[in-house]
Amino acid sequence: MGRVRVCRMDELSETTARRFEHDGHVVVVSLAASEPRALRDQCPHRGIALSGGIVRNGILTCPGHFWRFDLRDGHCIGRPWEVVPSFECMVVDGWVEIDLPPPQAKRSMRELLLAHARDPHWQHRDT
Repeated sequence: MGRVRVCRMDELSETTARRFEHDGHVVVVSLAASEPRALRDQCPHRGIALSGGIVRNGILTCPGHFWRFDLRDGHCIGRPWEVVPSFECMVVDGWVEIDLPPPQAKRSMRELLLAHARDPHWQHRDT
């Protein structure tokens, strides 16, 4: 897919997260240390939109069960095996642009269950 322009830099803050959708991707964008950061807008715990969460000091807190994610790399604080995909951001002429991968093909339920069964960290996940 490549680089996608999502918003002006001055539309972002270090205390809120904004949701953007493009070609099947849903991302949340915020500032961490004055730099734009983008994560998939979905908590791995229950699939809740992270864009409804609170941002403080580069950490985005999920509004559902309060899991906290580092905006720099998507890792969950205290649960390093839980990671939200992050996307490279850059500022071009005052606009925030994100590098998004091509959309993934939809997987069947069987494929999803097999992928979950092969995940070495499945036993650590809350249900």
